[in-house]
Amino acid sequence: MKLAPSQVRRAATASLAAIAVIGITGCSAVNYQATTHQYSGSDGVRAEIDDVKFRHIAFVGAEEGSPARAIGTVNNGGTEDVEIAISADGESHTFTVPAGDAVSLEHDEEFIIENFRGAPGDVHEITVSVDGEGKEVGASVLDGVLPEYRALLPDGYDEAVVEHLEHGPDTWGSGAAHHDPDDDGH
Repeated sequence: MKLAPSQVRRAATASLAAIAVIGITGCSAVNYQATTHQYSGSDGVRAEIDDVKFRHIAFVGAEEGSPARAIGTVNNGGTEDVEIAISADGESHTFTVPAGDAVSLEHDEEFIIENFRGAPGDVHEITVSVDGEGKEVGASVLDGVLPEYRALLPDGYDEAVVEHLEHGPDTWGSGAAHHDPDDDGH
């Protein structure tokens, strides 16, 4: 049986379409899907013990060996009050989180370690505990380079640290837009 040229073209077109569909869908079937990965979308880390969620846990300090403040939120989704402990570098801070409530480490429960051994940029091992059940996590260590963390530094912030990062005459015009401080916009 001999096929007509139009039948050959249709068969070839159908074969190419099938190969294209398999090729396109095959990539998503075997490749990593970033949207399925859960992570802490902040500068801190997250952990969970039973119904308690630790979110955005980090420490803010100027340098290794200086004081550092714990930041983040502890959320108790359970029906009973829980005793929380956060420990690092031989120091520990305990507090109670009522059932169905959250506690902010920045505003409600200040925890400052006087001689913090983590340096800015490090991930520093700490222990978080709920009613005695502990879990080790790596907490981010931040400094005051980002303005939102400057007020949280236990010893205040030295503006000279970021003075060289300020936008000034030496950086004007280095982008797509021209910036003239004497130009009134007209």
